[in-house]
Amino acid sequence: LPPLSPHNQMAARNALQKIDPSLFPLLLYKRILRLHYGLPPPARLMGDAYVKDEFRRHKTAPREQALIFLHEWTQYCTMLSKQLTGRGISKGIIGKDFDDGDLEKFSEEQLGQLLELKEEADQGQRRLKGEKVYEKKESEV
Repeated sequence: LPPLSPHNQMAARNALQKIDPSLFPLLLYKRILRLHYGLPPPARLMGDAYVKDEFRRHKTAPREQALIFLHEWTQYCTMLSKQLTGRGISKGIIGKDFDDGDLEKFSEEQLGQLLELKEEADQGQRRLKGEKVYEKKESEV
């Protein structure tokens, strides 16, 4: 993108000053869902469901946890913005690999969520390839 003109920079600063900071989570949430339009349909459905669930669960999070949560989702939003164009995936790759120490920082619950997400993504890939996918019954969950 070309740099903003001085006039547009000032207009952007003024607009940011008028935004109520308490609206930031809602604006971030909406931006992420808009970005998901550029994902393949199965990834979009899974991603939308995950984002909605995560934001819903963190509505009443303590301030310190909420700041970490918003920081991580802001990084995701920025990364996705760089990887998608108006027509979809720009570089053929979405997301990024974890750094070596990232997994050590996760709680048991977060590791479980990550495993569930990976399994769901793998099933989606197999469905796209036309393979039969074994669905877990409620009693197995």
